[in-house]
Formats: sequence, structure tokens, C-alpha cells
Amino acid sequence: MTDDTRRARAGLFTAFAGLGVTAAFVPAILPSAERAMTADLSAAVPALFAGLLVGVLASGPLLTRQPPRIALILGSALQAAAIVVVALSGTPSVFIVAAAIAGVGFGLVEASGSVAAKSLAAGSATGLLSALLGTVAVCAAVTPLLVAVGSPARALLGILAIVPLLTVAILSAAAAPSAHVEVPAQRDVRGLLVLLPFAVALPLYVGVETVLSGWSAVIPERILAVDPGLAALGTSAFWTLMAIGRFGAAGLRRLSVSPIAILAGATSVAALLMAAAGMLVDSAPVGALVALAAVVVLLAPSYGLILGLALDRLDPARSAAVTGALVACGAVGGTFAPTLILLIGRDPASSTTFFASAVLCALVPALVLVAARSPQRTSTAN
Repeated sequence: MTDDTRRARAGLFTAFAGLGVTAAFVPAILPSAERAMTADLSAAVPALFAGLLVGVLASGPLLTRQPPRIALILGSALQAAAIVVVALSGTPSVFIVAAAIAGVGFGLVEASGSVAAKSLAAGSATGLLSALLGTVAVCAAVTPLLVAVGSPARALLGILAIVPLLTVAILSAAAAPSAHVEVPAQRDVRGLLVLLPFAVALPLYVGVETVLSGWSAVIPERILAVDPGLAALGTSAFWTLMAIGRFGAAGLRRLSVSPIAILAGATSVAALLMAAAGMLVDSAPVGALVALAAVVVLLAPSYGLILGLALDRLDPARSAAVTGALVACGAVGGTFAPTLILLIGRDPASSTTFFASAVLCALVPALVLVAARSPQRTSTAN
């Protein structure tokens, strides 16, 4: 392995570590920021995912003209700047705009990081991608602990920007790309037509996950009326439960359990438990939180399973073109679901939030079962 390859891999790992920090930092700091500003900042969650959608869409033309390294540097720099602004912000509008900018950086890194991982992998990219996603989960679980400790002095939490800044420093020092770097395939939206059930299921799932992750600190704070610093640990708990669910699904796959069975069964039970949380939130808040914890574990592997099942139906050439469009579909869900829920119920911790999320959950297994009847593989031929 050459020095340039080692540097590129190191930069990729710090880039995904930065994704973990961003994914957890904004939700975890919401309760303390709301108390400091005496304002409701729930809109920061859909703003974060709206920015993510913009970043994913912007990555398309950028990656067709520049190597992934450029998008990784730009996305990491945007996240670093946004983290500092979020930590220092004193008004709701600045906080929400900074959350949106963090999302743009997140989207750029998520899209370009997948392309870079494929080019750096010696064989299959699955091993490297698994390690990178593990890095995201670990950093996302640790970040709320730091937020909980530092919430009394919120401005000091801007130091977390050092993680994405490491990516900028490492990749800026990398050698200029060779003239023979392969240009990634452009997004092929038409390819989604044969994957319509998956393309609809993905944003529904991401929408529910966004409700749980984006308000993972706000929900326990409002249900249990706990201190904002303690509530930040809800985000750490969310990511820990996500890791349990993902590793559990991986174990079931090693036992040759069908991914369709895992996905349909887990999301069906999750829908029931989400509805149960809606019924219990007022009368038995602790029981509602226990039900939500189980929902997180059950939903954890859904994103990878939906995306993987969709790409299994495509040949390699079409897969490369469609992946970005599928990721964009997920980002749409992350934007519209929290926004819709805020418009309907106005409170992330209300029974309306959980009932609406249960309906979205219930649609996923139905779509997956419909998709299971479609042809196993499509060709690139028109």
C-alpha cells in the first residue's frame, strides 16, 4: 500500500467519523440550545435533512467533474463550520440555518465517500464500507456524551469541529489525482422505475428514522422532563441501539435468514410498537420509551437491507448509476416526514408523532413484499 493510498484511507475514515459527529451533534444539543434561547428548535431536524438532500443532489455534477477527494474536503469543511456556528449561535434562525449547512456537508461526504470507498477497496467494497459505517456509529454514540458533559458551556462544544477538519487537513495534503481516474457514472433516474417499491420504501423508512434520531434527545426530555444535559444521552442511546440492531441482522444473515424476511418482519413489529408508544406516551411514559427503544433496534438494519435488495436487482453498471438517486430518495424522506409531523402535531414527543410514524412503518413491509415479486435482476439494455 502506497503512502498516498494510506493517506486517502485515513482521510476517508476521518470523513466518516465526521458524519457520526454531525449526525449526533445537532440532535443532542437541541435541548440545551432550546433552554438557552427559550425557543423551539425542532425545525432544525428537517432543516438538517433538507441540507443533506441538497448535498446529495449537488454531489452528482461535482463528482462527474472532480475526484471524490474534492467533494470530501468541501463537505467536511462545511460540517466543521456548521458545528462551530451551532455551538455559538444565539438565535433560532442562525441555529437552523447552520443545521441545514451541516446537512449539505453531510450529503456531499456521504455520496462522495461511497465512490471513494469503492475505488480504494482491493476487492469488494463491502468490507471497507462496513468499517466506515462502524466508525459513524461509534462517533455518533460518543458525541452525545461529550455534549452532555459540555452543555453548560455550549460554546466550547465547537471543538468537535476538529474531527471534520482532520479530513480537510489529511486530504488536502494528498497527491493530485491521476489523469486516469475513472469518472463516476451519472445518476440514472429512469433506473428507479424498475425499483419503484424500493424507491418509495426508502424515504418512508428514512423519515421514521429521522424522527427518532433527530429528536432522540428532545423526546426523552419532553416525556420525562429531564435536564437537557441528561437528555443528550438519548442520542447516544439511539446510536447504541442502532448498532445492536445492525449487528443482530448481520448475524441473522449469516444464519441464511432471508433479507426480505428480516426486513418485512422487523418493520411490521416496529409499526405495532410505535403505535403502542403513541398510546402509552401520556399514561406510561417510561413504557413508551421502552417501546421506542425496541423500535430503533428493529428498524436499524432497514436502510442497508432496502438499498441492498434494490441493487441486487440491477447489474453492476446500472447499480453505480442508480445508487445516488436512491440515496436522494432517502434524503427526501428525512426532510418531509419530520416537517409533516411538525405541521400535524407540532410536538416531537406527542402521540400524534408516534401514530404518524407507525403508519409510515406499516407501509414499508407492504412495499417490500410487492418488490419481492419483481424480477430478480434487470439489464442495462433499454
